[in-house]
Amino acid sequence: LCSVDMARAPSSARVAGGTASFPGDTEGDVHCHGLAWSSDPNHGSNVFKSNNLFYVSLYDHFRQRGYVRNLPGAPMCSCIEQSAIVSRSDCTEITQNEINITWYYDIATGGVFYNEVNRVSIAFNACNGANDDNNNLEAYYERLVNEGRRTDAELTAVRQTLLGTCPA
Repeated sequence: LCSVDMARAPSSARVAGGTASFPGDTEGDVHCHGLAWSSDPNHGSNVFKSNNLFYVSLYDHFRQRGYVRNLPGAPMCSCIEQSAIVSRSDCTEITQNEINITWYYDIATGGVFYNEVNRVSIAFNACNGANDDNNNLEAYYERLVNEGRRTDAELTAVRQTLLGTCPA
């Protein structure tokens, strides 16, 4: 944890502005975890992003690990624009292992095609990031950019929160 900029999330902070800095290791035990998805609405990471959020926030972190508190002045769960400024964040990505779709052709409706999703199998894993830097949200976002699924401008914005190294 580097700092909390209260202006990023005034509802959580209950103040309009201010900064709390944590030099060295003064913040104590902190766990930061994020997720990202493709901008393509048909990509599995986008289609199942809500499942990923549920898995990380409620199942894995709340039920399995007991992570139940936010940092003072920062939301416990938020989009990156409202979150605390940190050196790095763990990351979970969703993989779609199997999908079973049945296609129908309906003559009664004038020959309309439609489909039905019968079964989907998904898995939750630590993110595979760019340059074999795994379980790292920034590296995963960089991989999404490399694959054309996100933009360089978005990665630059992510790096305003995930600093790599906290300033001294």
